Amino acid sequence: MATSKLSRILVLMWGACLAFSFSVQADPEDRPPFYKIEYKGKTAYLLGSMHVGKADFYPMDPQIESIFNAASSLVVEADTDNADISALINQYGLTSSVADVKTQALLDSYCKTREKMCAAMVGFSPWLQSMQFGMGRFAALGYTVDYGVEQRFISQNKGRPLLELESAEFQFQLMSSFSNSKQWEMVAEAIQAPDDEMLSLVSAWRSGDEQQLNKLMEGQLNDSDDRQMIELILWQRNIGMTKKIRHLMEAESTPQPMFILVGAGHVVGPKSIVQELLKAGGEVSNCWKHTCQ
Repeated sequence: MATSKLSRILVLMWGACLAFSFSVQADPEDRPPFYKIEYKGKTAYLLGSMHVGKADFYPMDPQIESIFNAASSLVVEADTDNADISALINQYGLTSSVADVKTQALLDSYCKTREKMCAAMVGFSPWLQSMQFGMGRFAALGYTVDYGVEQRFISQNKGRPLLELESAEFQFQLMSSFSNSKQWEMVAEAIQAPDDEMLSLVSAWRSGDEQQLNKLMEGQLNDSDDRQMIELILWQRNIGMTKKIRHLMEAESTPQPMFILVGAGHVVGPKSIVQELLKAGGEVSNCWKHTCQ
């Protein structure tokens, strides 16, 4: 697996990342992936998000802000605010495992100047360590979970129903299902991810460059392990989340229209939620090509 792929997965696809002032004006050129969905006479809006961000992401383009303000419900991958994260960590995130010699050497070198952070990781499962190291890398570049897109919109939701497509437990269980060797590989990838590639991911998201986002997410899947991980973390979840979106749109009890947030990695590429919706008979419009208001 390319050394930076895990960091891309974390920031574009992982909803269970562990209120704010947004007074800085966003770049007027920001065009994150944003779509209008029409399915069986119902309408919803789908925004591809990042799970980390900066204050200058907000407010977003007036079209996004206006549609969000007019929505009747907010839908996210997982409602972590109402999940017992401590219990989930105890169940899925404390599996003891010894790193291989090469990964341990990487850790020892990396932690020489980060003793406090690394000490806090001791005892956690390697998959959870990899997430924390990845988020720490983005934080060093100025991008934090506090300014992640989900956090911002949830904080602005004003009491409207908050629905989820998966659950925090599902996501914890999925990550913990990988072998110890794969989990330590995740740790190594999180540590070694090049800064410039991490920043290019942010740039592609802000400009709405779907081809580049998909390239950064999937890369060249020449390795069977790469394909298996993408299959589990991305493609299969796209199918499941698409089914849930369709169910919510069909249900009379769902407050509509919905404003849906999923990691941007889920909305680009030939096996994306967008493509799954089209296969199911939905109509999906790119709101930057066809104004959706």
